[in-house]
Amino acid sequence: MPEAPAIPTIMIVDDTPDNLQLLRGMFDPNTYRVVAFPSGKHAIAAALKNPPDIILLDINMPEMNGFEVCERLKADKLLRDIPIIFVSALSETKEKVRAFTIGGVDYITKPFQIEEVLARVRTHLDLCHTRRELKLQNEILHENLRLRELVDQISKHDMKSPLTVFLNIPEMLMADENLSADQRELLQLLSDSGQRMFQIIRRSLDLIKIEKGTYVFKPAQIDVFAVANKIFAEQAGLMTRKKLQKKLFLDNNPASEAGTFSVMGEEFLIYSILSNLIKNAVEASPEGSTVSLSLTSQPIISVSIHNSGTIPPSIRDRFFDRYVTSGKENGTGLGAYSARLMARAMGGDLSFITDDTEGTTLTLSFQVSPNSDAQPSQKGSQ
Repeated sequence: MPEAPAIPTIMIVDDTPDNLQLLRGMFDPNTYRVVAFPSGKHAIAAALKNPPDIILLDINMPEMNGFEVCERLKADKLLRDIPIIFVSALSETKEKVRAFTIGGVDYITKPFQIEEVLARVRTHLDLCHTRRELKLQNEILHENLRLRELVDQISKHDMKSPLTVFLNIPEMLMADENLSADQRELLQLLSDSGQRMFQIIRRSLDLIKIEKGTYVFKPAQIDVFAVANKIFAEQAGLMTRKKLQKKLFLDNNPASEAGTFSVMGEEFLIYSILSNLIKNAVEASPEGSTVSLSLTSQPIISVSIHNSGTIPPSIRDRFFDRYVTSGKENGTGLGAYSARLMARAMGGDLSFITDDTEGTTLTLSFQVSPNSDAQPSQKGSQ
């Protein structure tokens, strides 16, 4: 049988016996457990042994007034979350302000109505219960996420060793001069697939390092044009099926595929970011539209990908959050999240603008200091 819910404990602190008796008699003993104390000192000692669910606290008391009692309770990490309702004859605004400032959740002025006190106690008990439930659920979610990431890290790390064999064997077999053209093509396909799988695992492990702040950025001169053209070639099949056009721009001027645009970065990170952005742009583009790649050197170095599709309003505020996806049957919701992490690992950033009329533009910006040798080299505009 399920356990019956615990009866909430109400602690009443007041130095006047008549007030203690009145307040105590208000609560149904079948609904609440009530403990009463004539001084703050005794109340604090009892709370440390058996923390109550809520405290009704008078202010004007000898030795230790209600404000001091509240401050002592809020200073203890085991007691600080207990809701405290001040019940006092003091009605000046300054007393009420101080009560809320030091951590009180409510203030009831004497003389009071019994129904009002009961209603406020029920309300704050419900709020406290809800906060505890939310905190517990949040802790469970964080622990599940931590365990998931740990399992991912272990599994991806362990996959690298057997995959190395998978990559080496095709290379060894292709050294055989007796292979037919079809056999070589199949072995090359196997090798290419293995390389892609290896890169996916590597990207996942690097992403974990970036999240933890342990990734070491090793910049070098990278030709963004070459990387982007390679990715567009990989998307050629889908672009043909959707009858999409590709346009390239360099500092707002049309550019050719033979152009160059070198920046300081890491080829693997830039490839991963642009692969995600271009692939998403191609998938989101309406049939017969255009996907544009624009590279600019002023006022900052940036790479922008534009398409005529729009990001759904329901996810725009959370677009770069983890596990946010929309409209993709097999989407993981990690693409935009990981792309921005990688951009920031290089000292840059990733942003977007989207409009139902103009479409969507995602921009990868590079952080470059005025004296840096990372200024882009450009060639090939028409």
